[in-house]
Amino acid sequence: MTTKIKLLLLLILPTTVISQNITGKIYDEESTIKGAKIFNISNNTSTYTDDKGDFKIQASVNDTVILSSLFHKEKKVKLTENHLKETNVFELKKIVNALDEVLLSENREVVIFNAKIYAKIFSIQMKNDMKNRPYLYHPPPSGNIDFIKIAGLIGKLFKIKKKKDAPFITATYKTFDSLFKNDEFFNKNLLTNQLQIKEAYKPLFFDYCDVKQIDKQLLKKENRVILLDSLFNCSKEFLEIVEKSKKDSITN
Repeated sequence: MTTKIKLLLLLILPTTVISQNITGKIYDEESTIKGAKIFNISNNTSTYTDDKGDFKIQASVNDTVILSSLFHKEKKVKLTENHLKETNVFELKKIVNALDEVLLSENREVVIFNAKIYAKIFSIQMKNDMKNRPYLYHPPPSGNIDFIKIAGLIGKLFKIKKKKDAPFITATYKTFDSLFKNDEFFNKNLLTNQLQIKEAYKPLFFDYCDVKQIDKQLLKKENRVILLDSLFNCSKEFLEIVEKSKKDSITN
């Protein structure tokens, strides 16, 4: 065997020996975690836990692995020889959930009242409700928007819904305002970057969510995914209304 071949084998052999698959299980204080991500920064590989919280990933001693899940705090682990020899068990801490004990803020941000946007929001809501429950409106609407009448009808509509419709309690402006101030997941970053709601439109958006009458039960930790989906739908509708209002202002 030539000297060059021997040298090449010496360079390759340590990597072959040390690099191997490590196995593990991820859980929190309640149960194992399905779908948690395991990302090996050192070799740029990743995998996810199965239904039982188990995983397998290629790694070597001194590799750095990041464990993460949507509703858990991220954990970074530097692997040792012991990690390669046995099945590893890692615990992730749940993100502190302040949803069930929301502290309502008495201070509401002062913003310039935009009558056109409010009128547009109320108009759409009223048209939808008139279509679904025409018996609540006497006489039938003429088609012309009367902002004062709309405001009165909205107040009446809220009272009727509370008495006749669902047994659920709806989330209010204060609920959403407090949620995005106090919760680790539903925070300013999610509101601005994911839902794309600018700071100036935040109070209007919370008002819109109030009008949509989202069930307060969705604020419970087991319903967070449903709440997130509802907020995405609300933000999409709200942004369409804002954009149309801006175009109407330019045209007029």
